[in-house]
Amino acid sequence: MNSAQPTTTVYSFKFYAPGDDGPELSTFKATRRAIAYTFLGQVIEGTAEEVEVSALDDRGVYRRVPTGWGVLGEH
Repeated sequence: MNSAQPTTTVYSFKFYAPGDDGPELSTFKATRRAIAYTFLGQVIEGTAEEVEVSALDDRGVYRRVPTGWGVLGEH
C-alpha cells in the first residue's frame, strides 16, 4: 500500500438479516460508520484492516480482490 494514499480502517461485522434467527457474518468488510448506519450491524473487534480510501465503494464497503500469489495486472 502506498503510504501517500489516504487510508481508513474496515472491519468484519455481524448483522441480522430479515427472517433469520441469529446474526450472520458479513462476507465483506466495512467502515465503522457503514456498519452502524447502513448495515445496522455490530463490529467484530480484532478484524481491523487498514485499506486505501479509494478501495471503498460509495457505501463504505471493502471487498478484497483475490489476487492469488501475484499482483493484479501482471502477466
